[in-house]
Amino acid sequence: MAEYTPTGPTGPVSTAPNMNGSGDAGFSATSQMSASNEAAKTLWMGEMEGWMDENFIKNVFQTVLSVDVQVKVIRDRNSGNAGYCFIEFPTPDAAQKALTLNGTPVPNSSRVFKLNWASGGGLVDRRDDRGPEYSIFVGDLGPEVNEFVLVSLFQSRFPSCKSAKIMTDAMTGQSRGYGFVRFSDESEQQRALVEMQGVYCGNRAMRISTATPKSRSHQFGHHGHGATQMMPPIAGHPGPMWGVPSYYGQQPFNQHIAPMNQFTDPNNTTVFVGGLSGYVTEDELRSFFQGFGEITYVKIPPGKGCGFVQFVHRHAAEMAINQMQGYPIGNSRVRLSWGRSQNNSGVHTPYRPAPPPPHYMGGMPLTAALVLVALTVARRTAETLLRALPPAARWL
Repeated sequence: MAEYTPTGPTGPVSTAPNMNGSGDAGFSATSQMSASNEAAKTLWMGEMEGWMDENFIKNVFQTVLSVDVQVKVIRDRNSGNAGYCFIEFPTPDAAQKALTLNGTPVPNSSRVFKLNWASGGGLVDRRDDRGPEYSIFVGDLGPEVNEFVLVSLFQSRFPSCKSAKIMTDAMTGQSRGYGFVRFSDESEQQRALVEMQGVYCGNRAMRISTATPKSRSHQFGHHGHGATQMMPPIAGHPGPMWGVPSYYGQQPFNQHIAPMNQFTDPNNTTVFVGGLSGYVTEDELRSFFQGFGEITYVKIPPGKGCGFVQFVHRHAAEMAINQMQGYPIGNSRVRLSWGRSQNNSGVHTPYRPAPPPPHYMGGMPLTAALVLVALTVARRTAETLLRALPPAARWL
């Protein structure tokens, strides 16, 4: 397995997050700066907290460097702040000086500066004006991996890699161990699915799978009409490239998951979340699932130890069931299956997970068949033991 050890940018050489999907990662700042005067004075800043806005970033650089900057925070229509922005400085020298802040604490926050040259887009970068985008799901990320590390790893191999998003806990800000990486080239996305499977990022081997294509209103950017809609493997049945980490994949309770077939409503988009801690709120539950697609509603019935997440699209619900099975939420690992669809009245009626289809053996239910087999084995074992005893002992 290949291993990647992240290193921060030193001096003018950097692997800038490639926000427009063009060019090679890892080329020098000198070649970047010669591309255009605007690029020469525009930096990318990542790992931002959700509450950071343009005014905050402007005040930070006014305080630290006594320089006035223009800022564009990239926003996500569903979750708000997308976690990165572009900063345009008055001169290239001012931008070069700001780059030396990399790794130092951001004033009045818990973050450190994550800065790099913007290799395109800059302040004129607009999500709605971009071409098709293709995402992959990246699981089993260690707590030491941040978005800067993740995007740098993929950009070192795939020039069309545009950005990375690591899902974090809304309360603590800690990584949840999974995220999404976007590409502008579908062929490179397909290559990444194969070539990056099991590659180490930090201290762990990554688990790669297809991400759910989303419309422009969905959380992680948008996909063009040319994006191939790839369905995830059926829950509990990993595909040929499907790694099985500690909290995903085959768990003891997977046998209770209703398969995606005629026994479930093909239009059902409601996910049942069982084993839920009583301390988890609906907003927290939503934050765990919002990375998979647009959510209609989240409901946690009081005192039931479970919840329901309804997505707009079926494939988003399928992806959530596959990826979040056994994931730790609160102080317990959740079990996921299909819930009952919401009725047309709009009233939140009680939900129960869809039951698994019955299994039959020789014309009888599986449970009864297993009992019969056990009794037959016990009877034959007793007969064998009796035959081994002396004739006189058989009647004692």
